[in-house]
Amino acid sequence: MSITVEDALKLKGLDKARLVAGEKGIKRRIQRVSVIECPESPELFAAGDFFITAFYAFKDDEKAQFDIVKSLVDSGSSGLCIIDLYLSDVSDEIKQYANNVGYPIIILPNDVPYGEIITNIMNAIIQSKEETIKEMLIDKLVNTDRNKEEIIEIVKQINPNFKEKMVAIFSRNWSRDVYKDILLLTTKIKIYSHWSLVKYRGGILFILTFYQENKSQVEFYIKEYLKELTNIDENFKIGISNFHEGFHEFGIGIEEALIAVEISEKLNDRKMVFYRDLGLYKLLLPLKDQPEIKSFKEEIINPIKKYDKENSTNLLKTAISYVENDGDLYKTAKDMFQHVNTIRYRINKIKEILHMEHLNNNNFYEQLSIAIKIYKLLDNKLNLDSTGEFAKCSKRVI
Repeated sequence: MSITVEDALKLKGLDKARLVAGEKGIKRRIQRVSVIECPESPELFAAGDFFITAFYAFKDDEKAQFDIVKSLVDSGSSGLCIIDLYLSDVSDEIKQYANNVGYPIIILPNDVPYGEIITNIMNAIIQSKEETIKEMLIDKLVNTDRNKEEIIEIVKQINPNFKEKMVAIFSRNWSRDVYKDILLLTTKIKIYSHWSLVKYRGGILFILTFYQENKSQVEFYIKEYLKELTNIDENFKIGISNFHEGFHEFGIGIEEALIAVEISEKLNDRKMVFYRDLGLYKLLLPLKDQPEIKSFKEEIINPIKKYDKENSTNLLKTAISYVENDGDLYKTAKDMFQHVNTIRYRINKIKEILHMEHLNNNNFYEQLSIAIKIYKLLDNKLNLDSTGEFAKCSKRVI
C-alpha cells in the first residue's frame, strides 16, 4: 500500500516543505522512506522509495548532486526531500532535469526531525493499507451472496464495535480531497467507536450504527452531518439508505446508499436522495444497462421523438410532465401552462402514435411511466421540479 508525494506534503512536518522541482510528479506513490547521506550504490535504491538527505557528502559538488538525483530517478523512486542544513536550494540544472522527468524535489527546514518525517509518512502508508482492506471487505458485503455467519464475520472485521442497527450515508463528487475534513467533522458530531468512516469507490462511506432505534437521534445526526458537509464543500452528492436491523443487512444498506447517490448524481437541483424515496427507480437503476431495458425505452420514446421532430411538437415534454405529475391531467396542464383539453389531446395523440388506443388509461400510463423513467435514467434528465417522486426528498429523514 502507498500514498502519493502530494499526500505526504500535507502531513505534519512535511507541510513546511517547499516543492522546488518536479511538480508534474507529485502523484508518484511512496511505498517506503529511506535516508541517504553517504555515497551509495544505485543498486540499493528501490522503486517507490522516498529519500531524505541533507546532501552532506555532496554539499560542495553540484555534479555529484546531479548524478545522485539521476540515479534516484532511474531507480523508480518517488521523490527526494533535502533538509536545508547545508543546501537551501538545488542547481538550475537539477531543477530542469527534475521538471522534465516529473521527479519531485522538496526542501525542508532543518528544524523538522528526520524521525518525524519517517514516522508520519509510514503511519499514513499504514492507514492507507487499512483503508484498502476495509474497502475490500465492504466490496465483499455488497457484491457477493453469503450466509449470515460469513456476513457477520466480515462486518466485525470492518469494525468490531458495530451495533446491529445501521444507516449508511455515501457521498461523492467532491471538488477536492475532503476525507480529513470529514474525519474532524464526525468528531464534532460526537462520533462513537461503533461508527465508521471509509474511503470507498471514489467517495466517502459513513456507517452509523446504534444500540437501539431512536428515530429522533438518527434524524439529528443525519441533519448535523449534512449541514456540516455543506460547509466543507458545496459540490458533493449524497445518498442515504433505509434504517436496517441486523448485521446480515449491512451490505443491503450500503448498496442502497450507493444506488441513492447514483440517482443524486443525475439530479441538477438536489445534493441528496433518500433510498426510500426512489420508487420505481430503485428497481430500474441496477438494470439500466440491460439491453431489454434500453429496447423497451426505445419502443415508446423513439416514436414520440420522431413525431415531435417531423411536426415541430413537444409531445415528449408533455409525456414527461404527465408522468412527473402522476398522470394527473390538471396538474400537467398547470405545469405546462396549457388548457387541460390541450393536454388531453396530446396524451391521446401519444396513444395513437404508440398504437395503444386499445389500452385503458391505467395500462397505458404504466407503460409510459416506466419508459419515461428509463429515459430519464439513461439520458440524465431526472428532474426534481415536479410534484412527483423525489419532490420532498431533502425534507425527509429517517
